[in-house]
Amino acid sequence: MLTLNVLTELRQRLGSVNEYEIDEPYLAVDDHRIEDIRGSLRLLRTDRGLLAKVDAEGVTDAQCSRCDKDLRVPVRLDFEEEYVPELDPNTSAIVYLAADDEAFRIDKRYELDLREGLRQYILISEPVKPLCKPDCAGLCTICGADLNEGPHQCEEPPDERWSALAGLKREIEEGD
Repeated sequence: MLTLNVLTELRQRLGSVNEYEIDEPYLAVDDHRIEDIRGSLRLLRTDRGLLAKVDAEGVTDAQCSRCDKDLRVPVRLDFEEEYVPELDPNTSAIVYLAADDEAFRIDKRYELDLREGLRQYILISEPVKPLCKPDCAGLCTICGADLNEGPHQCEEPPDERWSALAGLKREIEEGD
């Protein structure tokens, strides 16, 4: 229920509240999907339209930012936005907004579409660096082995910038 006809809600008195359950199998967001979206939608009648408060959660696939393992990451969707109709619900007159007004619109059929609002909030609420576990050790910078899988022994290659001093050290040690 990400699209909802709200003509009835728009004709209610100011301050009226309607609540709905959100239960969607998935929502495609840019290059990935949010799945098992569950939560609530609360619509409050305002003087311009409807104030939509979404409180929901879902899960998405991601990779650990340290070891690159696949994992499922919970995504919290908690936002509040005003939706203003394109047409007045009582007179069908066009409702104009100021050029700088960034309110979401309810289309001419009085369909409130939550998908764009959800998309925007999903993009800002996803974890920037998801981890498979809080103490993930990551990958070896030399051989790429997963450091979470136990002790790892990998010799670091010599730093070429120190090669002249290494030669000097050998000369000093041989001279003793």
